[in-house]
Amino acid sequence: MPSIQGPQPTLDLSLLQRLQTRPSVGEQPAAGEFAELLTEGVLSVNSMQQDADAKIHDLLTGGEVSQVEVITAVQKADMAFRMLVQVRNKLLAAYEEINGIRV
Repeated sequence: MPSIQGPQPTLDLSLLQRLQTRPSVGEQPAAGEFAELLTEGVLSVNSMQQDADAKIHDLLTGGEVSQVEVITAVQKADMAFRMLVQVRNKLLAAYEEINGIRV
């Protein structure tokens, strides 16, 4: 049975660094840049989850993958998903705060 293998995902620290950098005074960020960063983040988390699922499948079907690799992949996917949920929560809180401002 062929194993399901995809690209090996890594934590994209450059994505976090780009989120943390702020434009200088007077400089306007590109309109689609934030949306692109969010899309990259979601795709990265999805890739990590698919990689973890593939490693679990390989382990259960007798593939050549160690238990340590499986546990590491699952923990990476879990941590990335939890971070994504926290980003979503912060965005919702910011939206609710902005929405509550009376003009």
